[in-house]
Amino acid sequence: DEVIESVESLISTWVTMGKKVRSFESQFKDYVGQKGALMVNSGSSANLLALSALKIFYKLQDGDEVITSAVNFPTTLNPIIQNNLKPLLVDAEMGTYNIDTSLIEDSITDRTKGIVLAHTLGNTFGLNEIKRICNKYNLFLMEDMCDAFGSKYDQELVGSFGDVATLSFYPAHHMTMGEGGAVFMN
Repeated sequence: DEVIESVESLISTWVTMGKKVRSFESQFKDYVGQKGALMVNSGSSANLLALSALKIFYKLQDGDEVITSAVNFPTTLNPIIQNNLKPLLVDAEMGTYNIDTSLIEDSITDRTKGIVLAHTLGNTFGLNEIKRICNKYNLFLMEDMCDAFGSKYDQELVGSFGDVATLSFYPAHHMTMGEGGAVFMN
């Protein structure tokens, strides 16, 4: 089926964003459990686009703070810096390599506006506690699910908990298109 779909795209000469991509976005957003989806050229671009949109939507100012894990991927950390926001690095747990949720609240200041985290190596981060913290302090949550697509937390797919979620289709990840990424949003 995949070969036939590929050949049909090549024959149509429409090998970039077209009706098949729009159909994929529609089906995929429903699968993930978000209200919208937008395909982009890479997971890195998905992270940059998602955080840039959050900065506008939440009216963040340069220098506002975003909490992220000290054990991180450059493509998760860099959009914070690229948007002139200040990353607050919180230590990780041994074994899962995800943020230690017990340390997050001690890092929050009056300039803290959100939390940006990747589910590391297929290990889901503590979403219940992080959602509680986000609700308590009115923080946004951006989930990078590039390493954990298809994983569940309390019977819900990762990517369905945050204000936005991102995904990469690079060959090293769970699902590939050779390249590409996506932003999912509520």
